[in-house]
Amino acid sequence: MPRHHVFLTLCVVFLWPSVHSACAPAGADSPPDPFMGAWQGTLRAPDGAERQICAQVICWGRGEYQANLLDAFDQRTEPIAVLKGTLGDGEVAFGDTARIADREFSGTLSAQRSGSFRMKHVVRLSPTLGEKPPPGAIVLFDGASLDGWESRGGKPWILNLSRAVGGNDRAVYLRSRVWSAKAQPAMLELGSDDGVKAWVNAALVHANNVPRALRPWEDEADIELRQGWNALMLKVVQGGGGWAACARVRARDGTDIDGLRFDPAPEPPEGADPRELQGESSGTIVTWELAGPYMEEGKSGSALFDVAFAPEKEDANGVEWRVVNDEPRAPRPWKLVEGGAMEVIPRAGSILSRTQFTDHKVHLEFRTPFKPTARGQGRGNSGVYVQGRYEIQVLDSYGLEGKSNECGGIYKLAAPRVNMCAPPLQWQTFDIEFRAARFNEDKNRMEDARMTVYHNGVLIHDSVRIPARVAGEPGFVASGGILLQDHGNLVQYRNIWVVEL
Repeated sequence: MPRHHVFLTLCVVFLWPSVHSACAPAGADSPPDPFMGAWQGTLRAPDGAERQICAQVICWGRGEYQANLLDAFDQRTEPIAVLKGTLGDGEVAFGDTARIADREFSGTLSAQRSGSFRMKHVVRLSPTLGEKPPPGAIVLFDGASLDGWESRGGKPWILNLSRAVGGNDRAVYLRSRVWSAKAQPAMLELGSDDGVKAWVNAALVHANNVPRALRPWEDEADIELRQGWNALMLKVVQGGGGWAACARVRARDGTDIDGLRFDPAPEPPEGADPRELQGESSGTIVTWELAGPYMEEGKSGSALFDVAFAPEKEDANGVEWRVVNDEPRAPRPWKLVEGGAMEVIPRAGSILSRTQFTDHKVHLEFRTPFKPTARGQGRGNSGVYVQGRYEIQVLDSYGLEGKSNECGGIYKLAAPRVNMCAPPLQWQTFDIEFRAARFNEDKNRMEDARMTVYHNGVLIHDSVRIPARVAGEPGFVASGGILLQDHGNLVQYRNIWVVEL
């Protein structure tokens, strides 16, 4: 995989469709919005001297636009100017100083960059777009099938709290009633992202305050079931990244307990097998009542673990509970779409490559949907997880600051050197080089993992050290797959291949 440091610029003046509504979608052969994207041209100073100038135009929906005027693309520098514009009568006006009309972005500037400018619309493509796998590469997706991938995180019994509640640094409470035909010993098995507490019949039976990714049934606690109905309550805290939980009740020898029932119970879709919703065990809880979220000013998720919110207090009568995951569905594979790509099916769950890797390079191509009225993490969100653990963010962050939780960021760890995000619906590339963590014979970490990332051909991370992200994260991972995240948005991927090192 060659290293590329320059973003290839391919200049194409778009055909100019007539526009009568705010950010109206265009046909398949034209951009979704004729004003959005990259512009390039010259700035003529009052003395006649000319210099290059460029711009990124963002469509915010409802007829609102933003134009970042720049000295050059692909640099993390302050813009010359940031203009706010509105759509009207087939053109975008940026106050009295500039407009986009008749295939041209023109206007005047004052202060340090005084003069008049004229720019044309251009499309800038990655030099690694469409790059073929070299001899010996492992092709994970060539557009023909999804046989090399398995569904992850879309289990109907995994409660996705990021989707149900959302936000960071908060806690929720989950409760269920468990009916047992007799008094008997049992085992409560849990998985959580992040920390979890559990009470059975008001007695605390388990507490584990550790930021981590969800691994089903990672925690266990011996419990005693009464004859009849038993009250189970969980507290799950969130400190960043994903947020999820699952639980099941089984005999202590790991077998299912006959006759267990749960309240609330799911309502399976017509024709669905209720047992399929519970996965491999009839003791798996699918539907819950939820209270929250609960937050406290200035406290992180882990700091909320021992804060006793209303549901765990003696007088909890005023707590409002709502039923969640009452209509679960069995996981569905992502779908193949025209042009040799695969597309996220929202709520189907993330997918993981069946092949696992240690040191490797991966090439993949992606494009985000056009969601002009969405903001933040709702604007075409997905992610590429190396070894299934370390996320390079996928998001429509075109023209934005370029933070660690925006496109190209190593999520919550490292911001890209420069924001190389292309406009939505344009194919983009990640070329990732990953050196796995090193461990000694006792499986103690001796060297942290390192990651180098090229986004659209430009180096945005150079051998960034990837520590064990959080205290208590399972340290020894010999290898792992490439995980592509379902975050509810119609992101597409194609041309994915790996070279092992």
